[in-house]
Amino acid sequence: MAKPIRRSLARRLGRNIGDRRRAVGLTQEQLAEYLEIDTLTVSRYETGNILPPLTVLDVVARLLNTTIADLLGEAPIQPVEHADRIGVWLASLPLSDRDWIERVVKQLVERCQPRKRGRPRTRPKADKVPPPSPSA
Repeated sequence: MAKPIRRSLARRLGRNIGDRRRAVGLTQEQLAEYLEIDTLTVSRYETGNILPPLTVLDVVARLLNTTIADLLGEAPIQPVEHADRIGVWLASLPLSDRDWIERVVKQLVERCQPRKRGRPRTRPKADKVPPPSPSA
């Protein structure tokens, strides 16, 4: 790949990774921890000094709830919704914990929904959502 094209691609990719990382509320340190790499390496990706390997780029895209195509794209990445940010937080948890949190959030959302006329709100039963089982 010609050096000017490679440099342009690296800068654009790095800018998009940094924008998306900040949008989901992660620090470079947190992203480095998820990727099991050094923070300096994440910084070098984001400044365009080095290009991440395709395998790393795939993991980065999944962690940031986006696609490799979006990270490579010219257009700025759209801001993320709360769900994307929460998805990143949940990514490091075991599946059983993620399922439990999903059930709790669903109950909270149902609890916050506008009530129908004439029907009082009731508190959910404490035992409706059992706590998560200890992770091994």
